[in-house]
Amino acid sequence: MTPAIGCVALRLHALLRRVFRLAVPGRSGMVPALLALLALASSAPAGLPDVIERAVASGETLEFDLKWLRISGGSATMTIAPLPGDETKLRITSLARSSAAFSKFFHVRDEVESVVARGTFSTLRYRKRLREGRRTKDETTIVDPERGVAVRKGKETAVPNPVYDPLSLIYHLRTLDLTPGAEHQFAVVADGKVYSVRAKVIDRQILTTPAGRFRAVLVEPQMEKGAGGVFRDDGSRLLVWYSDDERHLPLQIRSDVKIGTITATLRAIRNGAAEVPAAEPPPPLQINRR
Repeated sequence: MTPAIGCVALRLHALLRRVFRLAVPGRSGMVPALLALLALASSAPAGLPDVIERAVASGETLEFDLKWLRISGGSATMTIAPLPGDETKLRITSLARSSAAFSKFFHVRDEVESVVARGTFSTLRYRKRLREGRRTKDETTIVDPERGVAVRKGKETAVPNPVYDPLSLIYHLRTLDLTPGAEHQFAVVADGKVYSVRAKVIDRQILTTPAGRFRAVLVEPQMEKGAGGVFRDDGSRLLVWYSDDERHLPLQIRSDVKIGTITATLRAIRNGAAEVPAAEPPPPLQINRR
C-alpha cells in the first residue's frame, strides 16, 4: 500500500513520470504515478502565451492534495518563475511529499525541476531528485537545441525542437486550445528516450475542489500504440482536468490503475514565494560542442 503515495507524487510531476507514469523498474509502474503527461510533434509557440506570462508575473504557486483510493497521503506544490540570473529561461518546479502520518510507514520527498526556453517553452534541462522509502534517484537530462540532442548519464538521444518533459508539458497544455474535440500531439523526453503522446480534450464538466468550484475541461493524454514506456498499455488511464477559462489551471490529475485510483486535487492557488526544490546546484545548461 505504501508505494502508492510515490505514485501520486510522480503523476503530478508530469502529470508530474507516468502527474504526475514513467515506470520504475521493479515497481510495476506504481511510484511514477504523477509525472508524465505527454509527448511528439507540436510546433513551437510564437512567443510565451499570456496564460504563462500571467502565471510567471504573479509568482503562481499551485498546491495539491494527494490521495490513493480515498486515503490522504501527502501534498504537492508546483511553481513557475524566471530562472535566477537569466530572464530568457523559466524554471518550473514540483515538490511532492508524503504526510507526517504516512511517512511513518513510507516516506516520500520527490523534487522535479524543468528549465525551459522562455521563447519556445522547449526543455533545456530536466532534473529529478527522488526519495521514496529506501530508494533514491538523482539524475539530470540536458537538452542542446542547436545540436538536437538530449544528454543523460553521458548518453545522447536525438530530440526534436520543441521537445517537452513531463513537468513542462503540464504547463504547455495550458497554452493550447482546450475546446472539447481538440487533439494535440507532442514530443516528450524522459529517462533517455523520446515519446510521442496525443492529448485529447474530451468534455466539459463542473468540478469541485478545495480551491473552489470550477467549470472544467477533461483532457486525456495517450501514448502512441506500441510505444511503451511513459504510458504503457497496462490497463491504466491518466486524466487531467483544467479550468475552462483563460487560466487553464490544472485542477485535478487522476490515474486509474490496477491498484486503484490515484488523485491529485488542487487545494490552493497562491501568488508569491513558496518552498521549491533547492538541493545542490545541478550541472550547467551548457554542453560541450562537437
